[in-house]
Amino acid sequence: MKKIVYSACIIIAFLISGCGKPVEPEKEIVMWLAGSETQAMSVNEIGKEFYKINGVRVRCEAISWGEAHSKYLTSIAGGVAPDIGTMGLTWGTEFGNLGVMIDLREAFSEDVNTIKKKIFPGMWKSINYRGKIYGIPFDMTEHVLYYRNDIIKTPPDTWSGLVDILKELNKDRKSMIFDWGSLNWIGYSIFLWQAGGDYYNESFTRCTLDTEEAASGMRFFANLYNEFDMPKTQIPVEQGIRTGDFPLAISGNWKIVSLAVEAPEIGDKWSIAMLPKGPSGRSTAFIGGRIMGVFAQSKMKKEAWQFIKFLFEPENQIKFYKKAEEMQDAYLPPNMDAWETLPIKDDFKEILKMQALDAKGPPPVVTWEASTRFVDQAIQRTILAGMNAKEALNQAAHFVDEELKKTE
Repeated sequence: MKKIVYSACIIIAFLISGCGKPVEPEKEIVMWLAGSETQAMSVNEIGKEFYKINGVRVRCEAISWGEAHSKYLTSIAGGVAPDIGTMGLTWGTEFGNLGVMIDLREAFSEDVNTIKKKIFPGMWKSINYRGKIYGIPFDMTEHVLYYRNDIIKTPPDTWSGLVDILKELNKDRKSMIFDWGSLNWIGYSIFLWQAGGDYYNESFTRCTLDTEEAASGMRFFANLYNEFDMPKTQIPVEQGIRTGDFPLAISGNWKIVSLAVEAPEIGDKWSIAMLPKGPSGRSTAFIGGRIMGVFAQSKMKKEAWQFIKFLFEPENQIKFYKKAEEMQDAYLPPNMDAWETLPIKDDFKEILKMQALDAKGPPPVVTWEASTRFVDQAIQRTILAGMNAKEALNQAAHFVDEELKKTE
């Protein structure tokens, strides 16, 4: 009897101990995504494939844009930041400067240098903070020109061409819509750059809104509203293009999907084009999107980076695009290799790619988020209050420089 009991104890001990090796809990990466629940679900689906390959689970949680910035800061202060953060294009610069996100170029230099070659140059410039990379692009958006091709046979390719078309449209009480960036810095940016100006000098040590190029861009932007009846209130592009009251529109690439869905009756009566060229000879558009980076608090830095690379692979970027397209939430892949199989009709894809190659994002300056309000004020004083463009921008430049001094 003693032998039976003794044997049973050995068997039980063997089963409990698992041959003497402790059972390790499964590894899991936590990712926060500033965006929709649907987008987070798409990431989780891709995460299942990552688990099959790497044995690491992924849990992606959506956080609303309205609370995302403060939630990240609170999580950092409380020591409960996620492994991966997906966030606004300029947030990596801000958080990285605080020391709470790792420099991916330093930690994974070979991988990052390979990825750099696949990213649209304008987007790379926005994430390159003094040689440090705190996040790589998760997705991207860009400005494009929409037009009714049964009303406007040839889209304008210069500022003067745009003015000529607007003069003709105004005769019939028609005009243009500007809905992504209307009366704010995003909208002004394209005219600033097309005029040959910029927000800062090359070293990002001084604001350059006090130049004649910046004033030229502002004057043209203001004239679109005050001389050519571009609406100062929000009018949906889908409505304006469908009715023909606004047969021209400058908006984001996502309107391609929403126009097809919401205005199917004019499916063959509208098209897209690159933005008109300014005095610089460039048709530079604004490029936006989100980045994904690794928080310094993470205990899964290598695994987190492996998943970021996995999400950046062309086939996974296409999967995410297709899911987003179903929800009329179509961001574009920042990986240029993914564009080979991007499910957009060829003529649209060619225009989108050419425009993305002539596009810029927000400057990689720590104080930029705090400085945009000064640019917005200059825009609104010029357009709504009739202030001299040069004077309004000189004031803005002074305050932007004051913000810069806070980081010295």
